[in-house]
Amino acid sequence: MVKSMRNIIADIEEVLRTAKFKPSDTRIYSILLDKGEMTVSEISRELNLSTRFVRERLKRLYKDGIVTRKIVEKGWIGYTYMAENPVKVFRNLKTRIIEELENLENQLLE
Repeated sequence: MVKSMRNIIADIEEVLRTAKFKPSDTRIYSILLDKGEMTVSEISRELNLSTRFVRERLKRLYKDGIVTRKIVEKGWIGYTYMAENPVKVFRNLKTRIIEELENLENQLLE
Protein backbone atom coordinates (compact mmCIF):
# COMPACT_ATOMS: atom_id res chain seq x y z
CA MET A 1 0.00 0.00 0.00
CA VAL A 2 1.39 3.39 -0.97
CA LYS A 3 1.28 6.08 1.67
CA SER A 4 -0.04 9.47 0.73
CA MET A 5 2.46 12.29 0.34
CA ARG A 6 0.85 14.05 3.29
CA ASN A 7 1.50 11.02 5.56
CA ILE A 8 5.09 10.74 4.35
CA ILE A 9 5.76 14.39 5.11
CA ALA A 10 4.16 14.02 8.56
CA ASP A 11 6.39 10.99 9.23
CA ILE A 12 9.51 12.89 8.18
CA GLU A 13 8.51 15.83 10.39
CA GLU A 14 8.06 13.44 13.32
CA VAL A 15 11.56 11.97 12.81
CA LEU A 16 13.10 15.43 12.80
CA ARG A 17 10.99 16.62 15.75
CA THR A 18 12.01 13.72 17.96
CA ALA A 19 15.69 14.23 17.13
CA LYS A 20 15.64 17.91 18.10
CA PHE A 21 16.64 19.10 21.52
CA LYS A 22 14.16 21.18 23.43
CA PRO A 23 15.61 24.54 24.57
CA SER A 24 15.72 23.28 28.17
CA ASP A 25 17.59 20.14 27.04
CA THR A 26 20.17 22.30 25.34
CA ARG A 27 20.58 24.41 28.49
CA ILE A 28 20.97 21.31 30.68
CA TYR A 29 23.48 19.71 28.30
CA SER A 30 25.44 22.98 28.00
CA ILE A 31 25.74 23.48 31.75
CA LEU A 32 26.90 19.89 32.19
CA LEU A 33 29.52 20.41 29.47
CA ASP A 34 30.67 23.56 31.22
CA LYS A 35 30.56 22.46 34.87
CA GLY A 36 31.02 18.68 34.72
CA GLU A 37 29.20 16.46 37.23
CA MET A 38 26.07 17.94 38.76
CA THR A 39 23.06 16.75 40.72
CA VAL A 40 19.47 17.48 39.75
CA SER A 41 19.27 20.10 42.51
CA GLU A 42 22.43 21.86 41.34
CA ILE A 43 21.20 21.97 37.75
CA SER A 44 17.77 23.25 38.76
CA ARG A 45 19.33 26.03 40.88
CA GLU A 46 21.74 27.08 38.13
CA LEU A 47 19.05 27.18 35.45
CA ASN A 48 16.18 28.35 37.65
CA LEU A 49 14.05 25.34 36.70
CA SER A 50 12.05 23.06 38.98
CA THR A 51 13.79 19.90 40.17
CA ARG A 52 10.86 17.83 38.90
CA PHE A 53 11.22 19.30 35.41
CA VAL A 54 15.01 18.84 35.38
CA ARG A 55 14.65 15.24 36.58
CA GLU A 56 12.16 14.49 33.77
CA ARG A 57 14.40 16.03 31.11
CA LEU A 58 17.48 14.22 32.46
CA LYS A 59 15.64 10.89 32.24
CA ARG A 60 15.01 11.57 28.56
CA LEU A 61 18.55 12.81 27.93
CA TYR A 62 19.98 9.75 29.69
CA LYS A 63 17.74 7.39 27.70
CA ASP A 64 18.85 9.09 24.47
CA GLY A 65 22.55 8.84 25.38
CA ILE A 66 23.02 12.61 25.69
CA VAL A 67 24.08 12.49 29.35
CA THR A 68 25.54 9.80 31.58
CA ARG A 69 25.00 9.32 35.29
CA LYS A 70 26.53 7.62 38.28
CA ILE A 71 25.15 6.69 41.67
CA VAL A 72 26.27 8.82 44.60
CA GLU A 73 25.92 7.81 48.24
CA LYS A 74 26.44 10.72 50.66
CA GLY A 75 23.91 10.07 53.38
CA TRP A 76 21.44 9.90 50.52
CA ILE A 77 21.41 7.91 47.34
CA GLY A 78 21.06 9.77 44.08
CA TYR A 79 22.75 10.45 40.79
CA THR A 80 25.20 12.92 39.44
CA TYR A 81 24.92 13.62 35.74
CA MET A 82 27.61 14.36 33.18
CA ALA A 83 27.41 15.48 29.56
CA GLU A 84 28.27 12.78 27.05
CA ASN A 85 31.06 13.58 24.60
CA PRO A 86 29.62 15.94 21.91
CA VAL A 87 31.06 13.85 19.07
CA LYS A 88 29.38 10.73 20.46
CA VAL A 89 26.10 12.62 20.89
CA PHE A 90 26.24 13.86 17.30
CA ARG A 91 26.96 10.37 15.97
CA ASN A 92 24.11 8.84 18.00
CA LEU A 93 21.63 11.46 16.75
CA LYS A 94 22.83 11.02 13.18
CA THR A 95 22.45 7.24 13.41
CA ARG A 96 18.93 7.55 14.85
CA ILE A 97 17.83 9.93 12.11
CA ILE A 98 19.27 7.70 9.38
CA GLU A 99 17.58 4.61 10.84
CA GLU A 100 14.22 6.35 11.02
CA LEU A 101 14.52 7.67 7.46
CA GLU A 102 15.48 4.19 6.22
CA ASN A 103 12.40 2.78 7.94
CA LEU A 104 10.24 5.35 6.15
CA GLU A 105 11.91 4.52 2.85
CA ASN A 106 11.22 0.81 3.36
CA GLN A 107 7.57 1.58 4.07
CA LEU A 108 7.37 3.52 0.81
CA LEU A 109 8.85 0.61 -1.12
CA GLU A 110 6.41 -1.97 0.28
